[in-house]
Amino acid sequence: NSLGSGEGLSIVISFPKNIAAVLEPKEFVPFNEMLLGRLVTWLLGFLALCWYVFLPFFIIYKWFKYGRDPKSTIGVTTAWFDPPKTQDGKRFLTPGEVGTLGDETVDMKDISATVVDLARRGYLVIEEKSKNDYYLIRLRPEEIETTARRGRKNDALLSYEKTLLDKFFGSKKEIRIKDQELSAEVAQIKNEMYEQVVKDKLFDKNPQTTRTKYYVLAGIALFTSNFFLTIVVFLFGRVMPRKTVFGVEAKNIAFSLKNFLTSQKRQLEFQADKQIMFERLLPFAVAFGVEKTWAKRFESLNLSQPNWYRSYSSSHFSSYMLVNSLNNSFRSVTTAATPTRSSTGHSSGFGGGGFSGGGGGGGGGGSW
Repeated sequence: NSLGSGEGLSIVISFPKNIAAVLEPKEFVPFNEMLLGRLVTWLLGFLALCWYVFLPFFIIYKWFKYGRDPKSTIGVTTAWFDPPKTQDGKRFLTPGEVGTLGDETVDMKDISATVVDLARRGYLVIEEKSKNDYYLIRLRPEEIETTARRGRKNDALLSYEKTLLDKFFGSKKEIRIKDQELSAEVAQIKNEMYEQVVKDKLFDKNPQTTRTKYYVLAGIALFTSNFFLTIVVFLFGRVMPRKTVFGVEAKNIAFSLKNFLTSQKRQLEFQADKQIMFERLLPFAVAFGVEKTWAKRFESLNLSQPNWYRSYSSSHFSSYMLVNSLNNSFRSVTTAATPTRSSTGHSSGFGGGGFSGGGGGGGGGGSW
């Protein structure tokens, strides 16, 4: 029959008994109580124990066992008149190499000392055309041969030195430091300097690569709230780069040279009577951060203005005046190498801690 308006219809269907199995409810077992769950829980707990407890102490152990520098039979002496040589003894280490060796870091002190050393060796000229307005002038090959570099042996440019000249100047012969943006160029130069110290067998591995691994680990530790590991990695990761035995010996020789540069003992004063010594060791003093002390030892001497430095001033030349001018010039270099420039608050290329060594060039020498 047809349904009327508002009426409903119910349909009832039945199945014969036992046509379908009756399922009894089972007891629910949490995942962590299952065998697989227990294994996963145990594994996560073990990893957490390693990450939050064992790993920080392992980092300390690794530094104690593998991060500390090996012992050397050559110690630091009262005075040494030469930079350390390469392992084959064919040349002296450059300011950039020894600077990196000293504090295991390439910084603007090393770049500044390298520029001074390249000028001293006859590859460029530093010119102050007006007060605090500095230019770098690259010399042509024929001009280089007419400088004090003539007759020197084993004075070829290293890879990072050539890169510095090429990146700073490009196709130009002269650049105004204030007009330059050198952050990318300096980054490449730093990378090549790190590669050079490994090539020199001063370090087992690239110091910056070693530090970077630990800085990444510190970032992960901080993200996971592992503050103990973060502190340990920052304290020990930055000193994890390891020198070779030869690297330690070279560093001790460099510190011995620094002692000579800063010594005020009378028996060392006789060494400060030659302009060639002042110029040759000036890159050392610049990188050690003791250039003013070194210049003061020569202040009473009638030194000639170096042919690699030109000044607009007609005042009487002195070693101290030269050093002050160089300090100002490399404040400009440091500013040019900083990605975000500021009209205030830049630091000198000669400031800060650490040290580097300097200069290719010959000369015997000994220790006191």
